[in-house]
Amino acid sequence: MDYLNLYKLIQKPWIDTNGIMLLAQCGKYSATKIRVDIENKILDSGKKLPLSSRKNVPTKMVLDYLGFDEDYIYNMANKEKRV
Repeated sequence: MDYLNLYKLIQKPWIDTNGIMLLAQCGKYSATKIRVDIENKILDSGKKLPLSSRKNVPTKMVLDYLGFDEDYIYNMANKEKRV
């Protein structure tokens, strides 16, 4: 995945399992595990998640979980756009 597509994906405030699959370059099982881990972290902190048919988690938490640097992605996307 190039940085422009990665940038478009992380601009959204919430991300679902399919987005996590793209972001982490993993399969559905691993993406679901990541999503559930983040959901549990949110619920353990006493906060709630919105109810929906598609389960979503905050994109910021997924980036932190995976160790991605938002600023680096933005800078690289800008460089790709200029070239």
